Amino acid sequence: MIAIKLARHGLKNTPFFHIVVIQSRSRPTRKPIEQLGTFNPIPDKEGNKAIILNFERAKYWISVGAKPSDTVSRILAKADIIPPKPRPGMPNPTTSTPLKVPANPTTPSA
Repeated sequence: MIAIKLARHGLKNTPFFHIVVIQSRSRPTRKPIEQLGTFNPIPDKEGNKAIILNFERAKYWISVGAKPSDTVSRILAKADIIPPKPRPGMPNPTTSTPLKVPANPTTPSA
C-alpha cells in the first residue's frame, strides 16, 4: 500500500518536512518513491507557514489510491485537493442547517 507522508529533515528544534510518496510500512527516512513538496511548520514574521506542493502529482497519487497521513490530509484539504475530514464535536457542513438571520434586526429599546 502506498502512503503520502511527511519525512522530517532539518536540525534540532528547527523541523523541516518533505511531503513524500512512500510504501506505508517503510520508515519515513527511507528513499521515497517521489517527493511532492515541502512543509516548513515554523511561521515567518507574518505568521505564514511555507508549503510548496506539486498539485498535479498529488492529485495523481490520490487518484491511484495513495492514502495521506492525517497531517498531509489537512495540507491537501487546505489546497482543495481532497475534502476536509469532519472533526469530532463540530457540525458536518453538508448536513448542518444554515443560520437564520433576521432580515431587519431590531435593537431593544431601553
